[in-house]
Amino acid sequence: MKALIIGVIVAAVVIAIAGILIVNSLMTTSPVEANQGGMGNIPTDTNTTTTSPPEEPGRIILSTEPVYRERAPPGAATPINQTHISAEHSGNGILTLPNGTQINTTSSGTAILSFPTSSADATSTIRAENGEAMTATIHEIIQFNDPAAAPQGGGRGILTAILHTNSTGSLAPFDGMILAGTDIIYPNGETDTQMWRWESGIPLSTNSTSATSEANVTAADND
Repeated sequence: MKALIIGVIVAAVVIAIAGILIVNSLMTTSPVEANQGGMGNIPTDTNTTTTSPPEEPGRIILSTEPVYRERAPPGAATPINQTHISAEHSGNGILTLPNGTQINTTSSGTAILSFPTSSADATSTIRAENGEAMTATIHEIIQFNDPAAAPQGGGRGILTAILHTNSTGSLAPFDGMILAGTDIIYPNGETDTQMWRWESGIPLSTNSTSATSEANVTAADND
């Protein structure tokens, strides 16, 4: 009887040990082996590969040197209402041609300044010494040194402009060119402007404005 009891106890111990060994075997099975089956293998490599991010497509690229520089004396301002003024301006500038040649220019134009938005929209005619001319359509956002006293007190502005010309001479390459630049407004009202060419990577629409205007005139003549 004692022998039978001892035999049962030994058998139970053997079964328990066998169970422990089976559990340990399952727990030490590699993740790849444990996941084999219909779902496929799951990689166990925990090393991460670092790749350099691609160049940002929206990054602004400008020409190395300014295309246009201008210094202008204080302009004549006329209030339109409590929030807007009209200003006339003129100045002397230096225009850098695509071949690197610099030519002297004069400019004149008008602008509408909005105090609520601290911005201005302007149109300026830029003339070369040989009589060629082009028009700059400008939008500027300004930070005044003292907003309560604006436009007095000076400030700084960031601006964009697009150029148009009917010239077939030295100014022809500027037709359709888009510029971006800065404007320093001194407390005495003088301004110092620099503008760089925007390198958009898109070919310029040469003489697009003049071609459209000529087409409209021709259509009107034919009516």
